[in-house]
Amino acid sequence: MQCHPHPVILSTPPENTDQGWSNVSHGFNNSQTPLDPSVSEVSIRQLIVNGKFKTALDRAKELHKARGTTASESLLIDAYAARIESLIQQNLVLEAKSLIELVQERFPSSKQRLQALSMSAAVHSGTLDELVRPLSDPNLSLELRSTIEQSLQHQLHDLSPLAACPALPPEHPLRLAASALRAAFVAVTSGPVAVDALALPEVSHRSPLAPWKLLIRAIGCFYRNEDDACRDYLEAIKPESTPARLIPAIRAMLTGRPAAQLTPSSSVLAAACSSNFLALRTALEALDQAFNSEHESRILQAIRNAVSECRLTSPGLLEELKKRVSVRCVMADLDERKVTSAMGGTPVPGAHLSRLLARALERSGGLEDLTQSCVMWDQFKRYGIEGGWFPPNGAEVAALYLHMAGLIRRLPAALLADLQKSISAKKNKTPGAEPYFLFPEILYQRAVTFDPHFEAFAQWLDWAKQMPGTYAETVADCWHGKLPLDLEPILFLLQAAAGRSLYHTALKHLARAEQIDSVHPMVRRARLRLMTGSVLWRIRQKKFRLAEDEISRMSSLPQTQQGDRPAVLAALRYLVNAAQGRTELAAAEHAQVERLLESRIAAELLIFGAAEAAKRRDLAPLGPVRLLDKTDVAPLSQAFARVVALFKDVQGMNLFLPLDYMDEVAKQISRGGQAIHTGQLLTLAEAGMTADHFQLAYAATSAGLEHGGITEVKFLLLRSKSLPRGLTDRRMVCAAAAVELARQRLDMELVADAVQTLHQLAPQGFSVSFDEAVEVIRKEKQARTISAHGTPSPDYSDLFATETCQCPECRRRRGEEPDFDGDELDSIFGPEIPPEMPPEIAEMLYEETAKAVESGESLEDLLLRLQGGGGFLKKKKKGKRK
Repeated sequence: MQCHPHPVILSTPPENTDQGWSNVSHGFNNSQTPLDPSVSEVSIRQLIVNGKFKTALDRAKELHKARGTTASESLLIDAYAARIESLIQQNLVLEAKSLIELVQERFPSSKQRLQALSMSAAVHSGTLDELVRPLSDPNLSLELRSTIEQSLQHQLHDLSPLAACPALPPEHPLRLAASALRAAFVAVTSGPVAVDALALPEVSHRSPLAPWKLLIRAIGCFYRNEDDACRDYLEAIKPESTPARLIPAIRAMLTGRPAAQLTPSSSVLAAACSSNFLALRTALEALDQAFNSEHESRILQAIRNAVSECRLTSPGLLEELKKRVSVRCVMADLDERKVTSAMGGTPVPGAHLSRLLARALERSGGLEDLTQSCVMWDQFKRYGIEGGWFPPNGAEVAALYLHMAGLIRRLPAALLADLQKSISAKKNKTPGAEPYFLFPEILYQRAVTFDPHFEAFAQWLDWAKQMPGTYAETVADCWHGKLPLDLEPILFLLQAAAGRSLYHTALKHLARAEQIDSVHPMVRRARLRLMTGSVLWRIRQKKFRLAEDEISRMSSLPQTQQGDRPAVLAALRYLVNAAQGRTELAAAEHAQVERLLESRIAAELLIFGAAEAAKRRDLAPLGPVRLLDKTDVAPLSQAFARVVALFKDVQGMNLFLPLDYMDEVAKQISRGGQAIHTGQLLTLAEAGMTADHFQLAYAATSAGLEHGGITEVKFLLLRSKSLPRGLTDRRMVCAAAAVELARQRLDMELVADAVQTLHQLAPQGFSVSFDEAVEVIRKEKQARTISAHGTPSPDYSDLFATETCQCPECRRRRGEEPDFDGDELDSIFGPEIPPEMPPEIAEMLYEETAKAVESGESLEDLLLRLQGGGGFLKKKKKGKRK
């Protein structure tokens, strides 16, 4: 049986330590004596746990003499090990070594088990040569190396012997680490030390001396008043290492209050280091409470007390205290002269004070404070350059410019424009004194000049996209000129050129993009889309020869032969021939489109969409849906979904059909959505949402939800996006349910999309539980339609913390039919419905009201619409105010 001393013995005082060495070495006799019934393995081990090592050792000897078994010998060695450990802890190292040699001689099996104790004794005695000499052997086993390093980590309390140990070469990592740690320890306990001086790169995190590195950094943080960082370093120290013995003392010093559990030596250390700070800490706590009270006289008195105590106990901290008090007083809007009098003077201006004030101002969130924060950051820049903190044209200044630009962008656009106009209108301006930081373009331009990198240009371009004209393209050109291998500016220039129908320029940008990253998804799609757009543009310009040439080049592209794309080429050729009056060739291409799509109605829709994109609807007129053959009407929804997907693939645009066609598609989905597969339903839902065709989007999401499966969450999110704006609560609930369900399914892309949608609907935040989200899906599946008479929306009132309001406006937002009786009815008809109003007019009024509820139209807008031209309600004349 393998036994080890219990770790509790390390902190429990040994029994009868005053009897000396004579009671330790006796007992190796073989005389047979009656065994005391109280002597057993369990009782002996309990004595070891309780720290009664001498009694445990005597009884273990007695038990081994009586039994003489391997188990009793193992127990006896454990008792000796506990006794040896207690001697080492009392610094009786010579006695411990002698006992180790005696036990190893008497019991050879104990040699390996007592090896760690032998190393511990060597560490305590300061004679490390024999202990660390094996570390110079490159063939040393990992097990022995680990044992030696653990002994150093757990027992080494003085770094000097290891730093000067002749058993290791001077360049050995342990000697180098010990030397660096010793120097840093002396420095950090002697005076102020810069953070960089405590980097200690000589000590790796795997080194047995790594806890010393953490201890030194914790001490440095303690003296710099960085309490949180100090606590973090203390938490990282291994509790079994030697430096961990100082953790309770340092924690007591952080609180400024004595800890009852400290050892006598730790108590002395804590008292010596923190006695001067206790009164100051008390004064600072009182000052903080005074600021929270917002009582001016109390704050000023607390400032006087804190400054006086700091001047008395820690004069080196007085200037830092004044700076921080000044910042708090500025944010509290206290009288400057009274504060100066209370502090006994103002702090010395400089970079540190400017930075403190800038941070405080930007955290306040006030619009005026944002501009004042930029003023302070500008002062910080000037002080920092003058003080040599950083060069005037370096990366540090560039980072400041980016930070100021981010602050200014938080201002409302109208307010920023007014500030800029007021600056420009000023006369007799002092050169160089203009607040340049009110102009983001100046800040970004300077930032990328001093330190051109991706993030700086990305922020600049993101801001420039909001500017009118082609300023964003100018920024992208600048980005491409500075960093020619970045793909983002080229893609933006490509899209911008295509948006202005400059397809030749866009293709040039595409060639550069393909050289940088030809497999980028957007780059791979761009060539086909650009060439399709170019052909449509040529048809619109009636440059048919150029259009034919580009169609020919498109035909040679491998991607044009995939899927339904050959039908697009045939549709483009049809338009070219039809525009030139080549009737037979156009008819042949039309037949080719039908053959490729295997559907006449799909061919008609594709050609119509291409003609619409080319602004030549006359080349492919689409008759009313009521005149179509039944054979064409039946597959209309599938054909529409197929053509919409194809058109978006090759052109990147949505296909818009006449209203009667989209109405018919919505009806077909409502009558039998199961006949359309899930992918087509997603396409139709997005097409309806893009075209603001609520009925189509709602019908597609209903069918998609009924299908279930992994896509039902996406259909739920599409429903949230496509519902009328007036149904805000329902949209919000659907979006929140989509967030929760997508998170449960680990669909992070869908989570991001749903979170963005939810944030637009509920900026203050809204969420539902998983069970509530499942119930939302169930209710939305049941709500397959919203009729023209305003079928109530699903009831989600239980998901809102407040009681559901029954006013007409809130009922309208929930999609419920407003109750227009009583006072609300009076606002429309007066005290009662006019008796001369025909019943059909009253019915028409209620129908219009139901439509308003469905579309989210407010009561005021409804009245204005009904009272406008052609309305049947007359606006009441207002009397003159007396």
